[in-house]
Amino acid sequence: MDVNQKVIAITGAGRGLGRVLGLGLAAGGARIALLERDSADLKSAAREIARSVPGAEEPLALACDVTDEAAVTDAVHAIDSRWGRIDALVSNAGLMLPTKKLRLLNADIRDVRRVLDTNLVAGFIVTKAFAPVMIRGGGGRIIYMSSMIGVQAGLGLAPYGASKAGLNLLANVAHRELADQGIRTVALAPGLTDTPGMRGTVEDGYAERVASAYPGGRLGQPEDIVPFVRFLCSDESVHLSGTFLPIRPVTG
Repeated sequence: MDVNQKVIAITGAGRGLGRVLGLGLAAGGARIALLERDSADLKSAAREIARSVPGAEEPLALACDVTDEAAVTDAVHAIDSRWGRIDALVSNAGLMLPTKKLRLLNADIRDVRRVLDTNLVAGFIVTKAFAPVMIRGGGGRIIYMSSMIGVQAGLGLAPYGASKAGLNLLANVAHRELADQGIRTVALAPGLTDTPGMRGTVEDGYAERVASAYPGGRLGQPEDIVPFVRFLCSDESVHLSGTFLPIRPVTG
């Protein structure tokens, strides 16, 4: 799973899973571009890579709201200007609001649109912006961070689940449209992963109920996802594209 010297961009890289992915891929020798809209989180993530990964190339830290097409285009230009290519994109930025607010009869449509814009529309935006640079360089990989919620029901999770289901289809369509130009796409779908963002949005007791069905009563951790993403960013995954990959224990 060699990612040494590969240029990998990660959206939503300032905290949670995106931050851990940045550390894990940098530890493998990748050249990392961090895209994050919160400037404090962005700077902190970049400093952590510099501090925790001896010998890592300094990451490119880019303040970027992935729902803003112009901002994403500027970020792509900055990455291209520094390294002259982009080998992989991890489209990780996402939004999950408290599920109590998003039950069907109570949801504010503005919140629904925020979730869909951040999780799904942004997937279209980053694909449109990053793919041409990858194609120019002979190809690349786009990993869309989906979720098992995209294929199963959950109370208050209609907007989030719909957005992730859309990413699953986007990965397949992008493969069909771009595979002959060297673009490989995968929707990677972890089960419930223990991050501060998740803990702050699900209803009381939900995480514990899910964990009880997993081996050892343990939720997934962000570090568990790193080897899968590293594989998908490597040349060893060249035969895998256009598909949906669940990452969770079998519970029944």
